[in-house]
Amino acid sequence: MYTYPALEPPVAEQLREPGTPYLSPALVGELFGFQVQELAERAHVHRNTLTARIQAPQLQKYLQDMVRVLTVAMEMTGDEKRAAFLLRNEPLRAFNYKTADTLVKEGRTDAVVAYLESLAGGAAG
Repeated sequence: MYTYPALEPPVAEQLREPGTPYLSPALVGELFGFQVQELAERAHVHRNTLTARIQAPQLQKYLQDMVRVLTVAMEMTGDEKRAAFLLRNEPLRAFNYKTADTLVKEGRTDAVVAYLESLAGGAAG
């Protein structure tokens, strides 16, 4: 009998807080190289929220936005760590040389996703 190879779980599942339906601030922070205070500032929450109230809507929205952009970037790069590096460090000409990370922090996730998808499709550049 043929057994199918185990599929890699989706990125969001890999970054899930164990035993909860929430993304883990610690795991997302580790992937992107954020210190606790830096992640709290980006999510516009108090640093204690990262451990005491991981279910806080504002925190989860920011984490979801970062994972959403990461997922699109991974489709382009094929590598989670490279995608995270590029999101934090690669200036995007179409956005006045801001990084995708900065744009997500500014609440412009939809624009970043649309731009990255257009690059992946070869429509922009």
